Amino acid sequence: MHGDRAVAVEVGAAGWGGPVAAGKGERAAGEGGKGVDSSIEALGSQKTFAACVKVTRPGGTISNVGYHGDGDTVPIPRLEWGVGMGDKTIRTALCPGGSERMGRLMRLIAAGRVDPLPLTTHRFLFKDIERAFKMMQTKEDGMIKPLISFAQ
Repeated sequence: MHGDRAVAVEVGAAGWGGPVAAGKGERAAGEGGKGVDSSIEALGSQKTFAACVKVTRPGGTISNVGYHGDGDTVPIPRLEWGVGMGDKTIRTALCPGGSERMGRLMRLIAAGRVDPLPLTTHRFLFKDIERAFKMMQTKEDGMIKPLISFAQ
């Protein structure tokens, strides 16, 4: 096992569809073809967002934590969304309630229950934040998530 799949398993993923497999409409292993309970879009790409909508079962939750910095809209695949009646919840980190979710995540990290380091592929000083955002946008150098440091 290597790459994104290894990172997903390392941080506790129970199933794996991956952006390529999910983009082809495949379902995560062990789900009987019905989809996953929860999916996370963390890249900020239309392809991975669409993949999450496709692989999430009716009644499931899509957590969008990626930065979608391009375009005016983020389209939702209509049929996979159940033409609006698929009961799929889309949550984001920076919306009302998002600060509460971020607080819970921070408490999980502080308690040692979640380790974000496997997803932290790059480190930047705050003065280089524009470069970090550019790399997030282009996924340059295999970036998953950056760590921005305020200290020198």
